[in-house]
Amino acid sequence: MGRLVLLTLLTSCQPVTTDEPGNGPPNGGGDASLTLTAPADGSGTYAGAVSLAWEVEGFTLDGDAIGEEKVAGRGHVHVYVDGALVEETAEDGLPLLDLGASGAHTILVRLAENDHDELRGSDSVEVLSRRPTLRLLGPTDGQALTASSVPLVFTVDDFDLVDAIGEADVFGEGHFRVLVDGEPRDRGADPLTAVASGLVAGARTVAVELVTNDGVPLEPPVSASVSVDVPVGARGVYWDRTAFAGPFDSATVPVSLTSTSFVLYDRDLGRPPVDGEGHLHLYLDGAWLDATAEPTRVLQNMAAGLHVFEARLVTNDGFELPIVDRLWVDVASDRPDVAITYPGAAWRMAPTFDLTYTVENFTLDASAMGGANAPHAGHATVWLDGVPFAETADTTVPFTGLLPGEHVVRLELANHDRTPVEPRVYTEIPIVVE
Repeated sequence: MGRLVLLTLLTSCQPVTTDEPGNGPPNGGGDASLTLTAPADGSGTYAGAVSLAWEVEGFTLDGDAIGEEKVAGRGHVHVYVDGALVEETAEDGLPLLDLGASGAHTILVRLAENDHDELRGSDSVEVLSRRPTLRLLGPTDGQALTASSVPLVFTVDDFDLVDAIGEADVFGEGHFRVLVDGEPRDRGADPLTAVASGLVAGARTVAVELVTNDGVPLEPPVSASVSVDVPVGARGVYWDRTAFAGPFDSATVPVSLTSTSFVLYDRDLGRPPVDGEGHLHLYLDGAWLDATAEPTRVLQNMAAGLHVFEARLVTNDGFELPIVDRLWVDVASDRPDVAITYPGAAWRMAPTFDLTYTVENFTLDASAMGGANAPHAGHATVWLDGVPFAETADTTVPFTGLLPGEHVVRLELANHDRTPVEPRVYTEIPIVVE
């Protein structure tokens, strides 16, 4: 029999094109029912195929009798994709069902008797299908680089790159992630901005992969990689990533970087261009932050969520070199924070005044000062010109008899045992006393 029998069986099955579950052909079926348990209605697949599972009640599936004479209460299952019969089986599912082209597909399964007469017992779901691809065009495999970073050139098909990094997953959309030697290094939604950065000397593997909005790699994975060689002494700039492996539990974010084969000088547009020297341009979340030669920076009152710090090497006359490093920091949603509400920075003050401040995601508790520590709880340590001034759980701090001149006031959150909260949480402002 073989192939001829199979063709006869498929052509003998009743086609289903418009029947909805529960409104099938008039062959009855009594209490026989079928319920699809997988995939979920409205779900999606990046594999172009799905696994099906169903439950049958009041009916016996019999694989040995497919195509035989009708026996009441016995038979098999017909599987349709977009109205076309694609499979018949007496199993309780299909491990892999090819959906064909990308798009929305309707899967319908229906009970059928041995002779292929279909019953009312049926169920259907709609499934979305995409087949994403990614091609990495540059750098080329084995390419020798001249700096610590290299622009990436790649194309993406059948997947929507959107600027929704960190948001909820939406099927068919997401962003790309850049990995260096298997470690995440950069991410984005615009391929024109993609760069592999922070490349230290030696043989490095650079990869680009597609991920969902919430940062999960697609299943099956969609990625491409190449090997590159970075020479010793290559010009570069590198953020210190040590403290940012996971969500950063503070709104006070200290960042630092180093440069190689490049001497940093204070920004001076009058300084003549000299190869191998200049300063830094810093950006925060794509917005200009500063031009500086200072390799460390502390940013206060950072909002929760993902932030990206970018550093670029710049010549003395202000020309940005294509040498960049990006540092992604995930600030925790419940991170502690402290902010001075009065006075403001650089205000001119009388010798006596009351400073006020607020805290967020932190409990001030004077009664526990000196006791056992508790998460996100403690008091504030006040410093004046680098010297301890007060310990308090009151959000108003009196200052009296300050000498005229410039002063720096600093508030730092402390644990009950008087040790600083880690990561450090503080704020400071300059004031002028008249």
